[in-house]
Amino acid sequence: MNHLLHAETLKLRTVPLPRLMLVLGALGAGLIAFVVVHTAKTEHSAVSLSNLATAAAAPLWFLAVIVAVLASAGEFQHRTIQPTLLQTPRRGRLLAAKTIVAAGYGAIITLLGTISGIAVGLITLTINGMPVGAVDAQVLGTIAASVAIGAAWAVLAVGLGMLTRSTAIALVALLLWRFVLEGIAPSLMRDPGLARWLPSRAADAVLFGRADSLQPWTGALLLAGYATAVICAAVHVFRRWQA
Repeated sequence: MNHLLHAETLKLRTVPLPRLMLVLGALGAGLIAFVVVHTAKTEHSAVSLSNLATAAAAPLWFLAVIVAVLASAGEFQHRTIQPTLLQTPRRGRLLAAKTIVAAGYGAIITLLGTISGIAVGLITLTINGMPVGAVDAQVLGTIAASVAIGAAWAVLAVGLGMLTRSTAIALVALLLWRFVLEGIAPSLMRDPGLARWLPSRAADAVLFGRADSLQPWTGALLLAGYATAVICAAVHVFRRWQA
């Protein structure tokens, strides 16, 4: 298994896009934190460290999803899956390695971006003479939750990439689901309460714990369940796919 993990990690390290996404994530999160602080100053409101830790969470997760989809579906489009299977015919272990590496990447890019956002936010708060909160267990828990969600989204994206075997289809499906279907599904089903059981709202429940959302632990279990279900479906299809 170690050689599979090394091979999948090497694929990400030798392709420019994952490194570019890490840089983009760090810079983008810093910019978002800067804007959050300046907006709060204009509105004469306070900014907590938890606000800074979650300000860029969704964009960071999306960057992780893009890389995870390319790492899975991209192998089919570039026809590198055939030589990979010749070297590693055990498809279940291959998909497990891809999933673990993608989850690690999702966690890393989320953590890097979150740290960057907090750092820029603290500097901006200090420069503007605004109160700076202390790092406590709640802030650390928020960071850990955001990182775990980034890993879960990457796992889900790997599964979707293996199911569709097309980067374009997988990314369009994710975008449609996130920005269209999750908004209209409760109306179509005539059940407004359905929204909180969908993946994005489950992730929000873990971080923000709004009154109209699920309990954080329920949201975490639900998001993990979605990721597990997609990966299990991908394993089933991949094992029967004829290269």
